[in-house]
Amino acid sequence: MTPMRLEDHHDDSLMEESNNNYHPASLTTIYRMEHLAIPACYFMVGLVQGLTYPLINVYPLDLGATEAQQTTLSSLKGLPSCFKIFFGVLSDTVPIAGYRRKPYMLLGWTIASVSLLFLILVSDLSFQRVSSNDVSILERGDDDNVATTVVAIPPENAPSMPLLSTTFFIWATGVWWADVMGDSLVAEKAQFETPQDRGNLQIVCYLWRGVGFVGTAALSSWIYNFEQGPLWIVSTAALLPWGMVPILYRFHETCAPTTHSTQEYWQELWGTCCSKAVWQPMGFIYLYVVLFVSNAAWREFLKTVLGFTPNQLNALLILAAVMGFVGLVLYKVVLIRWSWRWIFMIGILVNGVFSALQLLLIQGYTGGMSPFLFALGDDAMTDMIAGTQYIPTVVMLVSLVPEGIEGASYALFTTTWNVGGVLSEAFSTVLLRIWDVSKETLAGGDLSGMTNLTLLTTALQMTPILFVSMIPHRADDLIRMNQNARDGGHERSLAGGITYVTVVSLSVTYAIYISIMNIFDPGW
Repeated sequence: MTPMRLEDHHDDSLMEESNNNYHPASLTTIYRMEHLAIPACYFMVGLVQGLTYPLINVYPLDLGATEAQQTTLSSLKGLPSCFKIFFGVLSDTVPIAGYRRKPYMLLGWTIASVSLLFLILVSDLSFQRVSSNDVSILERGDDDNVATTVVAIPPENAPSMPLLSTTFFIWATGVWWADVMGDSLVAEKAQFETPQDRGNLQIVCYLWRGVGFVGTAALSSWIYNFEQGPLWIVSTAALLPWGMVPILYRFHETCAPTTHSTQEYWQELWGTCCSKAVWQPMGFIYLYVVLFVSNAAWREFLKTVLGFTPNQLNALLILAAVMGFVGLVLYKVVLIRWSWRWIFMIGILVNGVFSALQLLLIQGYTGGMSPFLFALGDDAMTDMIAGTQYIPTVVMLVSLVPEGIEGASYALFTTTWNVGGVLSEAFSTVLLRIWDVSKETLAGGDLSGMTNLTLLTTALQMTPILFVSMIPHRADDLIRMNQNARDGGHERSLAGGITYVTVVSLSVTYAIYISIMNIFDPGW
């Protein structure tokens, strides 16, 4: 079978860039008005995620949600990322008015905006904030020794957890749909990068996402403290995406590009899955993400036992974004020439050490530091490590994208990562049933279940070090393996392709099932 060529359907501006020795790392074209929608899409994703993630981090707690309901909301928010393959295939094969990316990006942002506007219309997102020693409200009697803190009292028409979860599921569907279009355009342009510069375009776009996230996350955390804070946050997140409309209007995309036969399209995608350069490293990525099981009761422990305020909980979230950003820069400046295997091995070991340090915080041994600063430092190191590992993964994915089916193939690879994350969160919910880590138990001083759960999740997070040999050392090795498979060499396996597609398909199905169950029967 003759491989499909990028030239068969790319727009004229991209071909002009190729003929003029286009160099993505120089950013000579990515900021032109006709291409500005690409970095703008990543920046917009960062903006709206930065606004909503701190809200989701603390709002359910103030609504009185259980640990299972909190995890359900988080998993539902991530579930649409498992559908990225369908978004990619749809945009590759079903152009709208002759365009493959622009209409779907606009559709995604419209869905995200309308879903939040609906939430505003049908519920009351305000809070009454009172002092905790207001005995008339909290009905604590006449105990004058109750410490004074600010307590959020939700209104009668506050959104229920099923409504909140469903709304953010639809919102995330729109955001991820638009995100897939941005990824597809980046994958197309990345074809022009040299092996030495592989990943520069991704780094730039993800840095823009990080800038957007950090800025609005800090703003969202501050606004949340006001009585109308949640309403203002949701309203802003609903209106911001409309800023993409004039940018998309100016975005250059050739109308009615040449499309390929359905049979050839699916043959190319299937051939990609059968390449050992695809299913073997993607197998590691899947295992790595699935086994990175978090302690689902951790936020409840921080709030109930250590008395962390919403501002402190969101400070941890903001620091995570900042340190993830630092990790990206660290990879770009220092680690870009390192072996991928060494980056993952060192990262897994260091993450295991800092994850185990949570045991000290649970037992109250913080070396004289305040619990907040101790938790802050622990999270900072963990998230910086994650940042250094993220870009090698992205480079790995884009190195495997074949010409002609960028949307579907890149979406398939990112779906593998994302569905692993959804399953990891689902498993973290399941682990809550092993030991009693309920709010009441933690408040009563019994932390044995929290200790055992932390030991188990730390052990699980260390397990992927056994599979690091499944990934190559560098992008050159991966590209060489992939080319050998495409040329009919021994780096091609039908069994490997079937296993990879089956695991991803079953994982997506299971992720959908558990998400539905968690909506209607939290803690099942």
